[in-house]
Amino acid sequence: MRSVALVPLFGRALHFIIDDSEAERQALKSIWPQSNILLCRFHVLQSVWRWLWDVKHNIKNEHRKLLFKLFQSILIAPDYNSAHNAYTTAIGKTNTINNSISDEIIPLKYEKWVKYMNNYWARKELWCLAFRDATVHGYQTNNFSEVNVRIFKDIVLSRNKAYNAIALVDFICTGLEDYYLRRLRTFVNGRNDTARLLFEDQIKRAVNINKDSIEKLPNNIFKAPSGSDCGYYEVDVTHGFCSCSKGNLGAFCKHQAAVYHHFNRAMPNLPAITVDSRYMLAKLAFGEIVPEIAFYKPLHLEKNNCQSSEETTEIVEDNVLSSPIRNTIVETDDHLDNHNIDQQSDEYVNQIQELIKTNFEKFKSNTSVSVLSKCLDRLKKVKSIATWESFLSTAGSTISLRHRSRATIHVQPTTISRRKPGVTRGSKRLLVGRPVKTDNNKRNVIKRKRNLAENVRKNVPNAKGH
Repeated sequence: MRSVALVPLFGRALHFIIDDSEAERQALKSIWPQSNILLCRFHVLQSVWRWLWDVKHNIKNEHRKLLFKLFQSILIAPDYNSAHNAYTTAIGKTNTINNSISDEIIPLKYEKWVKYMNNYWARKELWCLAFRDATVHGYQTNNFSEVNVRIFKDIVLSRNKAYNAIALVDFICTGLEDYYLRRLRTFVNGRNDTARLLFEDQIKRAVNINKDSIEKLPNNIFKAPSGSDCGYYEVDVTHGFCSCSKGNLGAFCKHQAAVYHHFNRAMPNLPAITVDSRYMLAKLAFGEIVPEIAFYKPLHLEKNNCQSSEETTEIVEDNVLSSPIRNTIVETDDHLDNHNIDQQSDEYVNQIQELIKTNFEKFKSNTSVSVLSKCLDRLKKVKSIATWESFLSTAGSTISLRHRSRATIHVQPTTISRRKPGVTRGSKRLLVGRPVKTDNNKRNVIKRKRNLAENVRKNVPNAKGH
């Protein structure tokens, strides 16, 4: 790893996403003057919500949520014109249904709020998403750096503060590097499915985008249809960019997944699912003793999605010339497998439909109308294969699939006497692991949840521990 990173970050970092700290911003500018400093999206929204709850600003309780939504509309605006219109609405220059209650413009009631918005708008390039591009690769928060600090404190230092400066340098150069080497080896050896699951999730969302609907344009650009409306989005394969709201900021979206799936075109922000990408990460982890690239190929022969067209043509010609009979057998086997899968799927569908029909006839008179209405609303929200599979997999998730009719093994009588006060005196064993939130042993202390979206929805203050 040291041999690869001889020049860290190629001499400079392109972007820094930090908290709203002037000292940190000036320090980074002094070291990397050409880098771009951006503010964390979550911390900006959190600071605005805390400002609204500060008693010295005299914001009424029923107006806090409305003002917060006005600021949030500026932050998530897709372009400059939309952001400017949202800003004029937030300070009360424009009267809309979003900033008024009973024909009363709420922002104009608070002079401090208007001044607060003007100060934020003066440095809009730092926090407004309309001024960011695909070079941020979908990162809008500093969670990545915070996770690294958490790993260093909890895992490498074992939550121990008793280290001097020399010991900390040693831990950074040895313990932290060894930890990341182990994580890299775990990933390249196929023991971490995060990248594969991310790719499969986007493929499921793009199931309605077929190859015929994608138009190929010059300069390695593809025009893919939208899955929800009649619009189209342009996918730049060279730079890993899509004109949709998600891909516009550099994240991997379903339109890029569809282009990769149908045209076998790799792009910079593609999850590390190919053999070449895993082999490149293996070089970082193993160095000169890295195994051959064949070690990272799948056990079943598959076509490499990232190979060139010439290589693909040569492989196909060799296979056709050498073993045409084998190709016919493979195609026949694949056809039989697909036929068996479709037949089994039809059987499951028929069983599900029959069971639902039977239960409706059996419990129709006792079924609540509100339950039926809620189920109908959830069915109406199913728009893709991913949401449909989620609906099927979570249906009746609270009903246990295991029915234990056999006798349970009880604990020894002496263990009951050693239990702490408040713990059940029954003979069943206690659950292991972290105590549940409804533990009767602890005092019923009401703590603020660390969930900004939920606290805004409930119109309550956010937790102060972060």
